[in-house]
Amino acid sequence: MTATPHKNILKAYFLVTYLVVLWLASDSIPITTLYQEGWLSFGFLLIAFLLYGLYYLLPAIAITAIVRFVSQRINPGSTRPTYVTAVVTSGITTLLMYANAKLFSLYGMFFNGFILNLVITPGGIDSLGGSSASDVGFALITLGFLSLQALILWLVCRYYAKQYTPQFSFKFLPFTTLVITVLVHMGFALDSYTTNQLHVVAESIPFYQTVSARGFYKSLGLTTQREAKLKVKGKLNYPLNPIQFTKPAKPYNIIWLTSESWRADSLDEKTMPNSWEFAKNAAHFTRNFSTGNGTRMGVFGMFTGLPGNYWFPFLEARRGAAIIDVLQQQQYQMSFYTSAKFSYPEFDKTIFAQVPGELLHDANVAPTGWENDRDNVTSLLSFIDNRDPAKPFFTFMFFESPHARYYFPETSVIATPYRDDINYATISKKTFNDNIIPIKNRYINSVHHLDMQYGRIFEYLKTHQLLDNTIVILIGDHGEEFMEHGFWGHNSTFVDQQVRTPLVIYAPGMKPVVSNEMTSHMDVIPTIMPLLGVANPSSDYAIGYNLLADNKRSHTYISDWDKVAYVDDDVKITQPVNSKSFLLMKTSKGNDDALSTEERKVILAQKQPAMLQLVQDLSKFFKKKETKAISQ
Repeated sequence: MTATPHKNILKAYFLVTYLVVLWLASDSIPITTLYQEGWLSFGFLLIAFLLYGLYYLLPAIAITAIVRFVSQRINPGSTRPTYVTAVVTSGITTLLMYANAKLFSLYGMFFNGFILNLVITPGGIDSLGGSSASDVGFALITLGFLSLQALILWLVCRYYAKQYTPQFSFKFLPFTTLVITVLVHMGFALDSYTTNQLHVVAESIPFYQTVSARGFYKSLGLTTQREAKLKVKGKLNYPLNPIQFTKPAKPYNIIWLTSESWRADSLDEKTMPNSWEFAKNAAHFTRNFSTGNGTRMGVFGMFTGLPGNYWFPFLEARRGAAIIDVLQQQQYQMSFYTSAKFSYPEFDKTIFAQVPGELLHDANVAPTGWENDRDNVTSLLSFIDNRDPAKPFFTFMFFESPHARYYFPETSVIATPYRDDINYATISKKTFNDNIIPIKNRYINSVHHLDMQYGRIFEYLKTHQLLDNTIVILIGDHGEEFMEHGFWGHNSTFVDQQVRTPLVIYAPGMKPVVSNEMTSHMDVIPTIMPLLGVANPSSDYAIGYNLLADNKRSHTYISDWDKVAYVDDDVKITQPVNSKSFLLMKTSKGNDDALSTEERKVILAQKQPAMLQLVQDLSKFFKKKETKAISQ
C-alpha cells in the first residue's frame, strides 16, 4: 500500500473515532436544556464540545503519528506497527471517555485529582469493593472498545480496498483549531466578568480548561470582578500551643468505632437494636455532620477537630493528630484495626503518622467486608483481653460492612428483596433508579450486620465490667445517598444524605442525653481531650466545641478533595479551595432545596461575615506569614 492511501486511511479512521468520542462525551451534556436557554449558551457549548472532542483524541493521534514516522524509516511500507498503535491508543481513549461519562452520570464529577489518587495509592482500588463479576465486566468492556476500534480500522481499509479514494485534507486544521481555541477561552473569560452565563455550560464539558485573561481585559478598561476563591496554603502550625495536660488518677480507656458510609437515619431500633439500646445510656447526637462527604475528610476531621481541607498540609508534613500525642505520652496501650487499608486514604501518613506500623492492623484476607469486620472485632477483643490491666488502652476500628457493595451474611438479612450483587461494570443511573429499593435493602442488611458486631463489643464491655472506666465513641465517616438528589453513594455532593452520620459518645458517669442540635465531627476531639486531662482551650488544637458542656454550634464546614461547604440552618454554600477551576459558589437552602437567583444574591450578602470566618478558620493553623486567604 502506498504512503498516500495509508495516510488517508489513518485520517478516515481517526475521523470516525472522533465521532465516537463525541458520542461518548455527549452523555454529560444537557444539550436540550442549553438549547432552550438561548443561542449564547448553546453556541458556546457546540463549538467548545467539537473543539474538546479533538483534544481528547489528540494524544492518540500524536502517538500514532510518531510510531508511523519511526516505522516508515525502519521498514518502509510496513503498516502493522502504525495500525496496532492506532487501535490501542484510540481504544484506550474511547474507554476512558466511556468511564468518564459513567463517573459523571453516577457521581457528578469527571476524572480529577481524587480519582487519580484513588488509582495510584496502595489500597485505593481495593476500597471500591468491586466483585469478580465487576472485574469480568470491566475486562469485557475493555476488550469491546479495542475490538470496536479494530473493526473501524478494518472497515476503513475495506473501503479503500474497493478503490474508493476520497482525499482528506486537514491542511488548515492546526491553525483553525488554534484560532477557535483562543476565541472560545477568551470568550469564556469575558463572560465570567460580565453575564456569567457560560460557567454552568463549561462544567458539563469534560476537562474544560480556563484562562482568566484578567490583564488583557483590564487593559481594555473592563472591570474584572469575580466571586472570591479561597486560597489557604501555608506551612502547618498545629497545635497552636504545646498541649498541656495532667494525667487523670484513673485514666479512661477509649474504644473508638467508626463505620464506613453510616448515614444518620440508619441508627434506629429496627435496623440497629444493639446500638439503639446502647445509645439510650449515652449522649446521642441526632443532627451530626461529617467533615467530609468521603472517608478521607470524614475520619481526618473527627480525629483532628479541623476542617477536612487541612488534610493536605497534614499529609505534606506527615503530622499526626494531637490526641495520639497525648495518648502516647500517657503510655496508653494501643492497637488499631481496619477492614480496609491504613494506606488508603493515607491515614498512616496523617492522623496515625506517629503510630508504629505494627500497631496498625489492615484488613485480613477474608473475601468480604463483613468477614473482615467479624475477624477484626475478634482481634480487637483479644487485644483488650491480653492488655496490661494496670495501664489504660485506646483501640480504634474502621468497619467496612456498609461500604458498597454492602456486605452481610444471610443471618443479617432483615430487608427484602435485595440485589444479589452490584456490578460496577454494567451499572448506570437508570439501573439505580429502577432498582433503588433492593439496592438500599442491601445497605440496610449490611448496617444490621454492623450492629451485630457492635453488639459483640457492647456485650464484652458489660461482661468484663469495663463500662465503668471506658469511653466509647460510635460514629460514621460520612453518609450514603440513594438517589434522593440524583446520585448514588458519596463523594459527589454535600446533601444531608451524604454528610450526616450517627454520633454516640458514652463516658462513665455521664447523664444520658438525646440532642437534636447541630454537631460536627470537629466536636469529638474537643469533647474527649478534657477527659484526658488536657488543660489547653480547644481553640489551640481544634475548631469545635465540647459536646458535654453547654456549647451550641451555629454552623459547620464540610470538605471534599477541592471544595468546602459552609452549612447552617438556612443555607449551604459550596466554594472551591486552592483551585484554578472556574467553578463559582454554589448555594442551596439548608435542607438542600434550590435557591432562586434573587434568593442567592440576598443570602450571599447576608452571609458575608460567616464567609470571612470561614477564611479565618481555614487559615488558623498555618504560620501567619505564609498564609494566603482570599484571592480576587
